[in-house]
Amino acid sequence: KHEILPPGEEMAERPRWQERQQLARLCDLVADSLLPHLESEPLATRRPQLTREEERRILVALSRVNKAIRGWDDDEVDDGEQGCASEQIVSCSEEAHSCCLPPDHHFDDGFSCLANIISIVVGLLHLCSDYIKHSAGNILMAISNSLMKFEAVWIQFVELVWAAIHTVSTCAHNHSTINATKDSVGCSSAAESISHDTTTKSTSITSFIAVLKLRCVNTSRQIMTCLFRVLHIILKLLKLNDSEMKDDFICLSIHHIQKLHWDPGYQLNAGKVVSIVTDDRHSLSKDAAQFGIVSGSLLQLFCSLFEQSDTEDTDRRDIFVKLADAIPRLATFLQEQQDIPKSLSQYSKHKILMLMIRLKPHIQQNCSHIVCLLKLLRGHFQSPLHEPMFQHSTKLENCLEGSPFLLSGVSLGELQDKSTRHLQRQAMYLFLSCSIVLACSGDDSRLKCSCKRDQCCHKGQGCTDNCNYFGLSEISVWFQRCCLDKILDSKSSTDIVLCFLQLYMEEDDMLFIILLQLLDAPLISLAIDKMETKWTSELIGAKLFSIVFDPVHIFHQWLSLLHYDHLVLVDYLISKDVGVHCAQYLLRCLRLVSGCWDAFVDDSVYEAQIQKFNCKRQRTLKNINSFTGSSMGGTKLGSSHDKENKSKKQLFLSAKVCLLSLKRTLEDLHKKDLFPYNPKPLLKSLSRFEELCAQY
Repeated sequence: KHEILPPGEEMAERPRWQERQQLARLCDLVADSLLPHLESEPLATRRPQLTREEERRILVALSRVNKAIRGWDDDEVDDGEQGCASEQIVSCSEEAHSCCLPPDHHFDDGFSCLANIISIVVGLLHLCSDYIKHSAGNILMAISNSLMKFEAVWIQFVELVWAAIHTVSTCAHNHSTINATKDSVGCSSAAESISHDTTTKSTSITSFIAVLKLRCVNTSRQIMTCLFRVLHIILKLLKLNDSEMKDDFICLSIHHIQKLHWDPGYQLNAGKVVSIVTDDRHSLSKDAAQFGIVSGSLLQLFCSLFEQSDTEDTDRRDIFVKLADAIPRLATFLQEQQDIPKSLSQYSKHKILMLMIRLKPHIQQNCSHIVCLLKLLRGHFQSPLHEPMFQHSTKLENCLEGSPFLLSGVSLGELQDKSTRHLQRQAMYLFLSCSIVLACSGDDSRLKCSCKRDQCCHKGQGCTDNCNYFGLSEISVWFQRCCLDKILDSKSSTDIVLCFLQLYMEEDDMLFIILLQLLDAPLISLAIDKMETKWTSELIGAKLFSIVFDPVHIFHQWLSLLHYDHLVLVDYLISKDVGVHCAQYLLRCLRLVSGCWDAFVDDSVYEAQIQKFNCKRQRTLKNINSFTGSSMGGTKLGSSHDKENKSKKQLFLSAKVCLLSLKRTLEDLHKKDLFPYNPKPLLKSLSRFEELCAQY
C-alpha cells in the first residue's frame, strides 16, 4: 500500500522505487541462477576444484545471467509498466522479494541486494577455472552498466567491489603472515579503514565482508586480478562514453588505492609467501607469476586513472598529488619482486615508469617530489637508465625490423630487446625531465621545496641551491657514466646525439616529448655558471651534456635522420597522436634558429664550442681522480658524423630545402582546406626562416 504524494515529491520518489526494482530484479536473477552452485556442498567440504561437468553447468548459468542483464538494457520498460511492477517489487523488505542472505545479515535501503549480488559473483571467482573467472567478471561489468543510471546505487556498487578487493587482500595477507585462526580479526578490521569518507556505513561494510567470507572459501589473489580487470574496463567505458561519473570513479579509486597494503612482506615479496604456503600444488614459479599478474593488474588500473590528457587538468591536480606519497612505496614494490618471470617484471617496470611520467606534471611544483622520483630511478632503474645507446647504430638499413633476414645478418647477442629499449626510453626521458626541472628550479618562484631536511644528498646552503645541485649532479654522473667515456675514446659528440635520437625514433610519441625537453639543455650550463666555483669541477658532466645536446645541432641531426624529407614532417604534423607536439617543436626550433642563425648556417660553431670546452676540461681533469686513467691524446671532439662526405654548408643547404618545401606544402594544403588545424603560426615562422635564407 503506497501513500499518495504531492506531484513534486512523487517525481522524487519514482527514481527511488525504480532503483529498488532494478536491484530486486538483479538480486533475484543472480541468486536463483548462481547461488545454488555456491551452496551445493556444505561450507566445510566446499572445494575450489571442479569437474568438467560442474564447470560446464556454471558457465551455462553465467552466460544466461549475462545475456539477461544485457537484454534489460536493450529493452527498457516504460513508466507505465514500471508503475504496475512497483506494487509487486518495491524493496528488499517487501514480501514480493527477499534476498537470499544468511540469517542476521539483512540491510536497509536495498543495500542487502547489492551485498547479495556482489558476494555471490565474487564467490564464484575463487573457483579454479579461468573461464568462470572471465564470465563472472563480465557479469559484474554488465551489472555496472545496468546500475549506471542510478548514480547513488552505482557508487555503492563500486565501493563494494573495492571492499571485496580489500577483504581478499587482507585475508590473503593474514594467511601468509599469521595463523589462519587470526584471519577473521584482520578481515573485520578492514571495514573501518575502507569505509572512512565513503557513502557506505562501516557496519554495512562489516556485514558485507562477513557474507563474502561465507561464500568465498579460497581468498586467492587471483580474485584481486579479476576485480582489478573489472574496474579497469568500467573506467574505459566511462571514458569512452564521456560519463559525468568518471570523476567520481577516479576519486573513489584513488581513495581505495591509498588504503591498499604496501607491506613488502605481504603482496610484494613472493619468496617469503611461497615459503609459508603448505599446498604442494603451487610451485615457486607459479606463485611468483601470480604475484606479478596481480601487481600488473593493479598498475594497469593505476595508469588508467592518469591519462596523458589529464596532465593539464588543474581541477584534478589536488587529487593526483595525494598519490605522491605512494611513490616511495613503488621503490619497495620493485625491490621485492625478484622472483617473478622476466616478462612480468618488464611489464611492471613499464607501468611504473608510465605512472611516474603521467604523475610528474601534477607533482613537479614541489621539489621534494622530484627528488623522490630521481632517487627511485637511481635505485631501481639503473639497468635501463645506463644501458649503452650505441647498440642502435648496428642495424641493417635495407632490412625490415623483425625480418628473419635481420637475424641471419646480425647475431641475437647484438640485437637489443624491444621491451628493454622501451624501458630505456621511458627511464631516460623521466630522468632528464626531472633533473632539468631541479637544475633550473632557482628561476621558478612557483616551485615549493620541503626537502632541505634531507641533508644526505645535498651540499648547498639554501633549499633552492640544494635542489639545483642535486639535479645538476645527477645529470653529471649519468652523462659521465653513459657517454663521457665514449668521447674520451674518440667517439664524436655528433655520434652521441645521433645514437640518442635513433633510440627515440622508434616511438614517435616519446621522440617529440624528449626533443621538447632537450630544448632546455642550455639552461643547465647557465645554472652551473651561477653556482660557486668550487662546485663546477664536480659538474663537468652536466656542463658537457649542455654543450653536446645543443638544440640547434639536435635539430640539424634530426632532419638528417629524416633524410630531409619534408613529407615525413607533414605526416608528423597531421598525426593525431604527435601532431601537436611536432608543431610545438618546429615552432620553438624555428624561433631558436632565428636567434642563433650563425650556428644554424655553420655547424663548425658547434664543433668550436666542443673543442673550447675540451681544453678547459683537460686542465680540470688533471685533479680529478676518476679520470686519471683516461687518455686524451689524439682525441678530436666535435668532428661531424659525415665530415668526410658533407661540408658544413651542405647541412644547412639540405635543411633549407627541406623546410622551404614544407612551407610550400603547408600553404597548398591550407588553401585547399585539407590541413586538420590552423597552420598560420607555423607558416609565419617558416616565412621568417625564408627571409633569413634570402639574406644569407
